[in-house]
Amino acid sequence: MGIIKKVALAVFKDKKLLQVRTHKESHVFFTLGGKPEGDESEIERLKREVKEEIGCGLDESSIKFLTEFEDVAHGKSGALVNIKMYEGELIGIPQPSSEVVEIGYFDTKSDKKYLSTIAKRTIFPWFKNHGYIN
Repeated sequence: MGIIKKVALAVFKDKKLLQVRTHKESHVFFTLGGKPEGDESEIERLKREVKEEIGCGLDESSIKFLTEFEDVAHGKSGALVNIKMYEGELIGIPQPSSEVVEIGYFDTKSDKKYLSTIAKRTIFPWFKNHGYIN
């Protein structure tokens, strides 16, 4: 099946990471971000995805690359997902959009049944180990 390439934005509040639940994957929360469209840069993609998913702008001067994750793609048999993770500050208050049903903030103490495979196994442990989340 190959590797699904994505960029994602880490947004923190009270030592928890923002996650979104979409209409397509209504039982699981995912990190804010997505796949490329056309020849957009990673930063352009982050800005587009943030606007589409939660209706916020992104302070470009706050964006910094954190790390890259790769693990099993949630619900895609045999596929891997590669996520280039950035951190940045939102402009505005996150609100669900036409793509997103719900926004939540999670940490390692949150109920893991609501998180994607890569979040449970790779992303959340990394953020905890680096002091970003509880």
